[in-house]
Amino acid sequence: MTMNIHHSSHGNHPVTVSNRETRKIACRSRHRISSILRDSQDLKQRVLSALRLALAPDVLPPVTAITDIDASSSSSPCGRAENWPWLPNKHCGSWYLPPTEWKTSTSTNQGVEVYFKSTDGHVGTYAMSLKRLNLSLIEVLHEYGGCILVDSSVRKLLPDSFSRTIPIYCAVMNRIALKYRTEFGLPSDDEWWDTALHTPCDIVSPEEYVEISNLIESRVELLYQSKAIVDIPRFIDIMKKPIRAIWVANGSVQRDTINSHSSSIDADKYFTIVCCNPSHYNTEGGRHHIHRIEGCNDSGGDYDNEENKLFNQQSYYYIPGAADDEDSWSRNLTPELFWKNREKILDPTMTEDETDIMIDTIVRDAQMHPHTNKGSIEDMYSSSDIDRIGEMNLWIGSRRAGRPPECWERFDAVLNVSESEYPSMQQSIEDDRIGNHNAPSFYYLQLPIDEGKKDKHNLERWMPVGLVFIAIHLKQSRRVLVHCAHGRDHSVAIVLAFAALYCIPLYPLSLKPEFDRLDFGSILSDVVELITKDYQQIYLQSGMHETIVNNLLQDGGKEMFLRWMHTSWQQNNPVIEPFADKDSLRIALHLVKRNRENAEPTRSTMQKLNRFFMSSPLYR
Repeated sequence: MTMNIHHSSHGNHPVTVSNRETRKIACRSRHRISSILRDSQDLKQRVLSALRLALAPDVLPPVTAITDIDASSSSSPCGRAENWPWLPNKHCGSWYLPPTEWKTSTSTNQGVEVYFKSTDGHVGTYAMSLKRLNLSLIEVLHEYGGCILVDSSVRKLLPDSFSRTIPIYCAVMNRIALKYRTEFGLPSDDEWWDTALHTPCDIVSPEEYVEISNLIESRVELLYQSKAIVDIPRFIDIMKKPIRAIWVANGSVQRDTINSHSSSIDADKYFTIVCCNPSHYNTEGGRHHIHRIEGCNDSGGDYDNEENKLFNQQSYYYIPGAADDEDSWSRNLTPELFWKNREKILDPTMTEDETDIMIDTIVRDAQMHPHTNKGSIEDMYSSSDIDRIGEMNLWIGSRRAGRPPECWERFDAVLNVSESEYPSMQQSIEDDRIGNHNAPSFYYLQLPIDEGKKDKHNLERWMPVGLVFIAIHLKQSRRVLVHCAHGRDHSVAIVLAFAALYCIPLYPLSLKPEFDRLDFGSILSDVVELITKDYQQIYLQSGMHETIVNNLLQDGGKEMFLRWMHTSWQQNNPVIEPFADKDSLRIALHLVKRNRENAEPTRSTMQKLNRFFMSSPLYR
């Protein structure tokens, strides 16, 4: 059995440990985070150095000459690459880039989110996700000509997201762009438009390459039939060139399957996605990439900055792809909290246990004081707070968008889809009521729904109430905000349900013509024979009749709401079918994402939406 020498956190007590124990130690938070910081050091310089060869034609001079002549020119591929934005592939890649260096969208001033899942590219799967079209990435490529995408893997030189998922994505998008151009009667440019599959030849075998290539056309047809690309004219407009991926790992560009003798690419012909793995791997064979890096205890060393000084004093086990599988080591630390508190976390005087305690303290403080922890990714996505959905007076926003009294300057009605409420909200509404002699001009309703998986049934239970709230106030030409903590999950779910019921499923979203004819007073016609004074009571500050709300919240409230909707929409149709299914909800999500790029309801939330629309006894 191979043994290693392990020192205590203070470096004074060497201990002999096995390879298995070494891997266990390397998976602790301090070693993972130190490895991440090492991989992030000089990352841009390392990648750009590799790209000077890949983005130059084969006939150009050696790299030293290219560096002197071409890299300084913004018109050369090498020079342009220096201005390409850097983007993390969601989750793992987010740890390697400080949030301040992430590309923000020019149109929305929000962080551009990119997510290619490795599982989509797993052997035998080879999927093209209809949920994650990453159209915001194509917008970036259209604007800059290329981008550098960061992701990593513990075990592989390139994660499957890079070696398979993205190549499949590029081939599918290139082919469907050509298909749409033909349908619209535009020049197809098929003589030079590249629709081939490009994969890293040292990772994807020739046999696997053929297998994936044979599946591409079926993935194109699946995307085409799904109608998931909802704004086809815009898609055609921004797809001026085919998309092509190249791969940088271990400091060099990986060779392409089609042209295995060369790793170069003509950046003038393509929109280029540089798939960058910042980690360092053992190239001498074997699967053991973990090794010990000793720190320097000389406090008077010559370092470029305090971060490098801190980094070089730390001893640790280096593990490539350290950010992978963050649930197993991060202790709920986020990349944003790490970059904000890295000096505290990587204090070289702390033991591994003390580092864990420090991380737990930072996470607990962030949870207790969320609004004092600026610089998080949620703050990036909330930089503009709100997004208008389609052509309606309807907005989705983060919690900050619903903060009183500022929210009342922009909105007339606020639907809070979360368990937390601003302490001053009730007072702001009371001040409005008094100032308007008991005739309110502001309307507010909270749906007390827990964040994430903590919610079991409340989203479905409150859904009809939230939908009626939005509809009533839109009918009165009021400006309506729907928000949750981050404007990504539950607020999006409510708007998706609204779009499925009341909107034309085309971009940009707009209300159906018959929407104005809806009579919400008739919701209770089958359970309330006489309109009493109790019916006229308003539920809190919502502007909704209390009897309607109470009945919608009872058992059978969903069925009562759906039955009323069928009566309103399909009075002469004896056969009733669900208003939405998985496909129509997915299309609704793409329509919403055209306006709210970071709309990202969880799988659990989408399942609840499916149940809301399709599990009613009305359809059995």
